Amino acid sequence: MVDAVFPQLQRFVHHLRERGLVATPAGKPLLVYGYVRSPEPEPTYANACAQVLGWWATAAGWKLGAVFRDVGVCSSQLARPGFTGLLDALRLPDAAMAIVVEKRHLSRKADGVKRLRAAIYRTGSGLRILADELEPPS
Repeated sequence: MVDAVFPQLQRFVHHLRERGLVATPAGKPLLVYGYVRSPEPEPTYANACAQVLGWWATAAGWKLGAVFRDVGVCSSQLARPGFTGLLDALRLPDAAMAIVVEKRHLSRKADGVKRLRAAIYRTGSGLRILADELEPPS
């Protein structure tokens, strides 16, 4: 699904495959929860992103609890059932962090990213953004 339709996601998958699997340390793997926001009402892109998050979690040795989605939701929309569900899951005792493919899944505006990132941190969990980790250092 990712390969032909979404070139940006294809690049992420390529980078993940190049990295290979990470050996999981002894003990329980980190429990992570994914989040995807797409302004498109068609769920194809969100499903492809969820698949990429699953591959990333596997490659990193994490356990992916669920991927919360807001499909057909613009960046400025405040009512986000998927994001609310993500925050609820991140408050669970074993939750370690949220993972997203790109910052724009949080918001297209810097202040929106900052606000939603702060909401995630207030749960006591961290946040990892795949696109930021795959960009070469400047």
